[in-house]
Amino acid sequence: ELVNNNVDITPEQYLLIDLLWDDGPLTQKEIADRMQKDKNSITKLIDRLEKKGYVIRKTDNDDRRKNVVEVTTFGQAQKQEITHIAINAADNILGGIPEDELAKVVEVLNKLNKNMKKLLKKK
Repeated sequence: ELVNNNVDITPEQYLLIDLLWDDGPLTQKEIADRMQKDKNSITKLIDRLEKKGYVIRKTDNDDRRKNVVEVTTFGQAQKQEITHIAINAADNILGGIPEDELAKVVEVLNKLNKNMKKLLKKK
């Protein structure tokens, strides 16, 4: 949906930039933890968003070993349009599904996620 509307970001990149819009500058580790992704995947996502001008990396003032990622002025200017497109896409995907059924799906997905986390901790 984002691509069809001439917005040059993937759904996964949208999730990352949306996190930054909501929570402000974050370290790469904080982003990885919140998105439940490994650091390498997050680095690639940030690289792509940085090349497109949506985000910028800065050295953390308190710890020069860390990078802080923040939304650029360009990225901030795109927020309304990109969010509108994402909401429309979600509405199209979820349209016609009763709320109680969606709640059940979310409940099952949360249980699956919990079980997978337990399995990963065992290894």
